[in-house]
Amino acid sequence: MSDTIEKVIREYIDFVNEQVGMYMDALAGFSGHYTRVERQIFRENRPQHTHIGKNGIPETVWASYEDPTKPDIIHNRIIRSTDYLAANRKGGSNEQQHSRAILVFLFSYWEEEIRPRLATLLNVDVNEIKSDIMGDLRILRNAVLHSKSILRKEKYRQLKKLSKMFTENTPIQLSYEVMHRIFVLIKQDCARMFYEFLGIKNPLVKPEEIVDLAIQFPGKRKRST
Repeated sequence: MSDTIEKVIREYIDFVNEQVGMYMDALAGFSGHYTRVERQIFRENRPQHTHIGKNGIPETVWASYEDPTKPDIIHNRIIRSTDYLAANRKGGSNEQQHSRAILVFLFSYWEEEIRPRLATLLNVDVNEIKSDIMGDLRILRNAVLHSKSILRKEKYRQLKKLSKMFTENTPIQLSYEVMHRIFVLIKQDCARMFYEFLGIKNPLVKPEEIVDLAIQFPGKRKRST
């Protein structure tokens, strides 16, 4: 099947939905790790000399990718239990790192794969394929990769869709609410581009009313909710 505008936009929507699923699975995993340690459910192969803190919680957690029932387990890290809980708590460093990685991934796939293909199909320069939300993701991506996730004042002022979600000169914090909003804004802009590129003037559902989106084949039908 040759490239079409519908196919390319659907491919990106599917990619976004994959990231949504991965994000939700990761949150569940971090929560599970937090609960496991908080309830003091530790593996039997922990060292007997682990120091017990004043609150009765072991101060060291040994983590491994391997089956703890097997001999000669290699631990990939040893960390204080308080630090382990902090990293896996809601909004903790593990969640932040994962969320930032998703934003980088979303923008990179758009910029390197989807945007050039749309430009080719429309026979325009790639810079003519414009998206405010993807422009904002570019700013966030650059802050993550080049500014230790700190959104500098001059970059913050360039945000068009996400300015209310962040503050200038502070590290980017990506809560569940912020990530959900970003996912919705991306799908809304995919709908906008779909309508615009196919010349749909009066859609039954406006892009700003969409909270989820799918494009079906055959028949080139679009479904929105």
